[in-house]
Amino acid sequence: MIKRLIDYIKEIMHNEQFQKIFRYVFIGGLTTFVSFGVFWLLAYPVNMNPNIANIISVICAVIFAYVTNKIFVFRSKCRTTKDLVIEAFSFFSSRGITMVIEIGGVFILTSLRIEAMISKIIISVLVLILNYLFSQFLVFRT
Repeated sequence: MIKRLIDYIKEIMHNEQFQKIFRYVFIGGLTTFVSFGVFWLLAYPVNMNPNIANIISVICAVIFAYVTNKIFVFRSKCRTTKDLVIEAFSFFSSRGITMVIEIGGVFILTSLRIEAMISKIIISVLVLILNYLFSQFLVFRT
């Protein structure tokens, strides 16, 4: 029974879809760390306006996300410059949509006097779900 369980776990670990999801979750965590880290540094020690700090943190996170998702998660290989431009445009366009949602959402929540970091956490849940859906089904399609 234990040997069967170990074999099953090995089979799951070698499954490409499982590995992709694991990589996405890991890179997503790092991307979130970049976003929250830059936001915290700018909003608190630097004492920057939270909305401006949020814009800068989202831009940094999106750039980080494109490079890491392309290389490590989806292992995307573009055969031509045109393919790379289309892929990058698709990624940044979809992230532009979620960036507007994130910036607007944090602005609205902080305007309602919800603490800045709490506002960012609330909106980030929605943004993370949308980013996964866009990346999986629109940007890094096979």
